[in-house]
Amino acid sequence: MLRYIPLILSFILLPINSKNDQNYSQDNQQDVSKEELSEVDQRLLRCEHIIYNPKSSNKEIYKAYLEKCHIYKGLFNYTQALENLELAKKVGLLTDEKEKVDIEYKVERLFIHFDLLEFDKVIEMMPSISEEDITYLDVEKQGFYYSALAYMDIRQERYIEGDRYLNKALVLLEESAPKHLPLVYRKKISMYKKQGLHDKVLESFEKGLYYAEKYKVDIYLIAMYDDISYYYSEIGDFENALKATRKVRTIGTKFNGNNKSGRLQLLERKLQEQRAQREIDKQNKIRKIYIVLISTLVVGLSLLFYFLKVAKRQRKLVELENNTIRNHLERVTQELNESGQNKIDLDNYDLTDRQNEIIALVKQGKTNKEIGAELFISENTVKYHLKIIYETLKIGKRTDL
Repeated sequence: MLRYIPLILSFILLPINSKNDQNYSQDNQQDVSKEELSEVDQRLLRCEHIIYNPKSSNKEIYKAYLEKCHIYKGLFNYTQALENLELAKKVGLLTDEKEKVDIEYKVERLFIHFDLLEFDKVIEMMPSISEEDITYLDVEKQGFYYSALAYMDIRQERYIEGDRYLNKALVLLEESAPKHLPLVYRKKISMYKKQGLHDKVLESFEKGLYYAEKYKVDIYLIAMYDDISYYYSEIGDFENALKATRKVRTIGTKFNGNNKSGRLQLLERKLQEQRAQREIDKQNKIRKIYIVLISTLVVGLSLLFYFLKVAKRQRKLVELENNTIRNHLERVTQELNESGQNKIDLDNYDLTDRQNEIIALVKQGKTNKEIGAELFISENTVKYHLKIIYETLKIGKRTDL
């Protein structure tokens, strides 16, 4: 009975765990399906499903943390961006692409320092990233990286080098992610502004604005109008500067990046609370199952102990009864022997002296070999005499003597 307890436990617990794994994503989706989720909310939700799904691989979790880093960076929440970047690196180093993970981590961190205008940290990190390292990045990231290099050259008034990097970034982003081209044209505006090339500044603004409007990227619209507003202010064109500033205010109110970031953090906290509650519910179910199993085990052991006691008592009764029967048979046999009913009277048979000697030794329990040794005859001779004795007395074995 005891050997069936683990089997029963596995049959009960395995379906529960399997059901939890299979319905993990579905349960999470039901938790938030009542709310209207924005595209960014949905991106975050997908990342959360991957990160906390027991079946997700380390590579999948790494990409999910990296995606969360991009989400928060796009909303200027660099604290959360850096936190998720560190988590991404920690998981990514557990994969078989450690070198690629390390390079992606360094480049992403460089981008964050660049966005925070921490140029001393950018300069410090740049030597650790080689041209060969860049090949590990996708085309879009390569475009961003060359754009960052260009800006660093422009700050040092190395305009030829800067323009070369910007043109390389334009080619890469036109191929992979044209919606990010305003990022490059912003830096062209900065470069041409420093060189006093008014027409080039306006041309770059128009091109960057075109792509921002075409792909409806509010953050780039805000950035383009903000850059041109500063430029108009610097050259004394306050009318156009005011128009650009109003555009920044209108689009900025619509975008409201800070509120989006706050909403995402609230969504994350809600998901964490739901996961914690599900874990509590799961532990409670398992606890109840263990209570039932332990109760079943106790009852089973009690019944087993009871049956063992009954079996032991019955065995003793059987042994006592067998002993009684055995004693009775021995007593009856003895009485028969004493009455002479089963004895053979050898005087009634014509047996030789040698045969009588052999019969006497057989009754003493001696073997044929021992009888032969004592009577100084061979064992075969003893067997021969016994055969004649059996035939004469009409018996079948030596115990009948």
